[in-house]
This record gives sequence, structure tokens and C-alpha cells, in this order.
Amino acid sequence: MKIDGLKNDVISFYKKNTAKVEPKVAPTKKDTDTIELSKEGKSLSALSLDGKLINSNEKIEAIRSKVNNGTYNIDSKLIAKRIIDNMKGRDI
Repeated sequence: MKIDGLKNDVISFYKKNTAKVEPKVAPTKKDTDTIELSKEGKSLSALSLDGKLINSNEKIEAIRSKVNNGTYNIDSKLIAKRIIDNMKGRDI
């Protein structure tokens, strides 16, 4: 099969079709999605997997006071294990 290059009619056909392309219109407010959480859904964020209630503010304040007092200790082996598990895709 011999190909001699593009013919003028092919090029003009291409130019004619590219001129017909309409610019994209920015989505209107009707095109956007929204999500709303119910009261029950919002209350679920306070529960942990074991069913105990967690108060984030109290927990944060307890850690903050331990850090300020110099009594906050972390288990470096546990931190290292969790980092390695995360890197290997074994998230908990």
C-alpha cells in the first residue's frame, strides 16, 4: 500500500470539523452535587470501632497537658511497626 501524504481534501475536512467544536461551558449551580449528613451520621463520628464514645477535645487536651508537663511518652517500637505496616499496605 502506498501512502503519498495528506491530500488537500483531507486537510480541509479536518479544518472544517475542528471549527465546529463548541467551547465547554462552565457548570451551573444545578450541575454540582451536594451531600448532607444526618444527625445520626454526624453522631457516628464520635464512635470508635469498639463502640466506646470518644471525645476528641478531651483526648487532645490530655495529650497537650502531658506534653507540656514532660510526661508524654510514646512507644517508638510501636510507631516504627505502624510505619512499616503502612508502607507495606497493611493498614489497620
